[in-house]
Amino acid sequence: MPHLPAGRQGSEYEIRNDDVFCTRIESMAGKYRESKEKSKSRYYILLSIIFVVVLFKWGIPFFIGVVAGDGAPRQNIDKDVIPPQTPTLSALPEATNSASLLVEGYSEASASLDFLVNDRISLTDKTKADGSFSSIVTLDADSNRVQVRATDEAGNISISEVEIVQLDRKPIEITITSPNDGTEFFGKNNQVVDIKGETNKNDSQIIINTSFVVVEKDGTFVQRIQLLNGNNEIKAVASDKAGNSTEKVITLIYTP
Repeated sequence: MPHLPAGRQGSEYEIRNDDVFCTRIESMAGKYRESKEKSKSRYYILLSIIFVVVLFKWGIPFFIGVVAGDGAPRQNIDKDVIPPQTPTLSALPEATNSASLLVEGYSEASASLDFLVNDRISLTDKTKADGSFSSIVTLDADSNRVQVRATDEAGNISISEVEIVQLDRKPIEITITSPNDGTEFFGKNNQVVDIKGETNKNDSQIIINTSFVVVEKDGTFVQRIQLLNGNNEIKAVASDKAGNSTEKVITLIYTP
């Protein structure tokens, strides 16, 4: 075999190597395309299986339920989404001196009730067959927010308006500053006497004998009375909205 020049031999060798490389690349590309097609086929087969399972498990029963009239749409229609009747409370006192407070009212029959004091559950109960309720809650602060929350069997909720109840245990003090106990009065010019006094609560109600007395903002009061011959018992009774009360009694002596 004749020898080729050195430069030509190198060129032919490079050409043969390039051909081999291209052949290998084409072979690898073909295998990749074949593998990709197989993966795509497996993917479509898997999707088909999932579709068939979903169709038989949920799709067909749903369609049958819709046709028969007892499927999901009807369940949504029949679901109770109406909240129970809003609890209505009977009148509560503005203030009380007892931590135990009776809460009465009415709501939906057989509803579950949460009695709330300052947004915390004080106790739970249920309405009676006629929707009425009556329970005693415990007040825990000077000012108490009282509410009742009703829940029906479907879980719907309604809540009453807030009622504010003051817990006031501060005792009332009352003093008669004039005249002094046992003072004697003589003559018609001294038959009419001003009873003067004061209390530590300016919102108190004061009654002297049978007459209501005006209490000033500073807690003082004055009541004019006419004395009778002999001993005159003067009773001053003070009470507040919470039910706290006290009294003071003096005796005045009158001689015409």
